[in-house]
Amino acid sequence: MELALYHPQHGYYSSAIGKNIGRSGDFFTSVSVGDTFGLLLSHAIEKKWQRICPDGDNPLIIVEQGAHDGQLARDIIDALRLRNSPLYESMQYRIVEPRESIRRELRENIDGTLYSPRLYPVESLEKARAERGVFLCNELLDAFPVRRFVWNNGKWKDVCVSFDSEEGQLIESEEDVANGDGDFDRFLNLVGEDRDFPEGYVTEFCPGVKYWVEECSRLFENGGCWIVIDYGFEAEEYFSELRKTGTLKCYRDHRTHDDALDLPGETDISAHVNFTDLLREAEKAGLPGGALSDQSRFLTRAAESWLRSMEGQIPDAESAARLRQFQTLTHPAMMGRSFQVVEFEK
Repeated sequence: MELALYHPQHGYYSSAIGKNIGRSGDFFTSVSVGDTFGLLLSHAIEKKWQRICPDGDNPLIIVEQGAHDGQLARDIIDALRLRNSPLYESMQYRIVEPRESIRRELRENIDGTLYSPRLYPVESLEKARAERGVFLCNELLDAFPVRRFVWNNGKWKDVCVSFDSEEGQLIESEEDVANGDGDFDRFLNLVGEDRDFPEGYVTEFCPGVKYWVEECSRLFENGGCWIVIDYGFEAEEYFSELRKTGTLKCYRDHRTHDDALDLPGETDISAHVNFTDLLREAEKAGLPGGALSDQSRFLTRAAESWLRSMEGQIPDAESAARLRQFQTLTHPAMMGRSFQVVEFEK
């Protein structure tokens, strides 16, 4: 999965930014619905910043990871500007992007625009560190490489990938888990060592969450907020016996399948986030008490002042378009329930 997505030359995410998203790409995101997502996040970020800096003595610092082409960053900056937010003039928005070619393309896209003095691509979370700030990521963790385990004969086995030279193709095999495998121990602690599963039951585990949240928790020296938006489940639902084929999905031309070996490098591969794992590892890393809610509740709270401003008025064309986007983002049958939001504050 790591090679298929992140190989420097042939990985799915190694080519031009933004080409995979939207109507002409492979999948939709909340950002591709329209700029209302950025508007609502600007309200949520402003409220959080007012709690962190009630005296207004620090400029707003936003750090985003997994920003793709930077569209959400531009939408948030535009919203703060158009709302005449006092945070706009002194704000700084740092996009964490480890790939130098993508950072260069981001810089070229914003050079000479109103975003140029405020938007900075940086190579790592370490380079994005600030005294205080707000961290944001949308659909980042679902693209972290995962391990797959299958339940056979009363024990878990690793699902591995190798190359069949005779057939000239990639194949899957089941291997015994090595002794002393720390990531597997974490998986067992999460799933429960005493549970029994149907024969052939498959599930995923993301080792990288632990190391990512440890690094992410060190972003802000004297206080900050973290907003993590993604699709997934808590552990009890994640490891439901009814979910016997796991959560791994592949996306190409807005079609979904579960064969991760089909057209590697040309197909998006993702797995649902285990939010119980994220919350546990965040607490160990110094971010206790994370709040989990679905996107509908989170965005509806953020939209409170915006919705009140339209009470008793017939929406004009722009407001009507925004309300349609809002419904797409929050309706339980659309994006409202499938996406979850985890908030941390320190």
